[in-house]
Amino acid sequence: DVVTKSGIFGPTTKVIVDYYYKKDPNLRGLEREHAQRALIIDRWKQEGMTKDDIGYISDADETFTRDFLRAMQVCLVPEFEFHNHCELPLVRADSWTFEGSLRCLTSLMKNTPSLVIGECIDKIGDSTKHPKPERGWNGIGWMSDGWTKKGKFASLPKPTNNETGNINGAGTTTLYYPLLNAADFRRLRGHTYRKSGYHFHNFFPSIVALRFKYKTYGHPVRNAQDERMPVENIHSDIEAMVSCLMDRPFSNPKFRVLKDGMDSPNRLEPVVYQYRDYVDARHREIYDEVLLDEAKRNKTRQLDMKVKKPIMIMNDSMWDPNIFEMLLRDGVSGKEAWRLSFLK
Repeated sequence: DVVTKSGIFGPTTKVIVDYYYKKDPNLRGLEREHAQRALIIDRWKQEGMTKDDIGYISDADETFTRDFLRAMQVCLVPEFEFHNHCELPLVRADSWTFEGSLRCLTSLMKNTPSLVIGECIDKIGDSTKHPKPERGWNGIGWMSDGWTKKGKFASLPKPTNNETGNINGAGTTTLYYPLLNAADFRRLRGHTYRKSGYHFHNFFPSIVALRFKYKTYGHPVRNAQDERMPVENIHSDIEAMVSCLMDRPFSNPKFRVLKDGMDSPNRLEPVVYQYRDYVDARHREIYDEVLLDEAKRNKTRQLDMKVKKPIMIMNDSMWDPNIFEMLLRDGVSGKEAWRLSFLK
């Protein structure tokens, strides 16, 4: 109901929620994700999408800024108006990335999500003019390297007669390029607009849910649900989150945690950042979840050693894992059991 009836997409916008389910043990990893995304274009076509509409595909935690989306609707966008027969009709955001909390901003700018003009989308554009490329993952994945290597579309027929043959941006050619499917939204580079989006990464309600995601998503980590492994060891993104939450050192050659967060005057805040009570409550929520996960790991370690669960000193307080475990068995929530198992 929050998605379909709240009006967050406008009072007259038709909102559809669809489900993808295919019990196929051979459909694994990114192939399953490609199959899920392919359903999106099928629904666009079913709902009457035209060549002048804009296709927008993103994960649930990615978004363009509202102002940027409005600009795509009303401004002349070169990638949509002068794409040279669908050479690269794709726009990407250069998104600020938050890890788990709005107070945990990183320096990693991710190139998601993506927009493509309908004229250049598979099943929406004119398939009689555009060549059909070879594709991986049983035809639902992105174009094979022979078509997309370094953006030069090496497998396309060579231009003839008066065609310029210039297929890398300058000038035009009568050559037509392949229509893009949902996997190409993810794969092709397109043109990236700086600071035009946000990535609210790993905003899960619990560490249990976070571990489940890394066990089951498109790039699964096999032992992600093993509570003996520190959650920060699953992925460097989670390590950055834990470092920020717990104020611990974080060293990664690719990115860093920004200590001043969104408070720098050079950063465009998401609207939700203005609601500081929510920002602080969310930060505390995931902070408590990390503490709970670490407490469970300590308990598991003690069980593995076949040692009676001792009272532990945590945050200058005494914590009794026996009480904690008893409360969980009695149906008390994890956070409440954690709070009640500290000895006065």
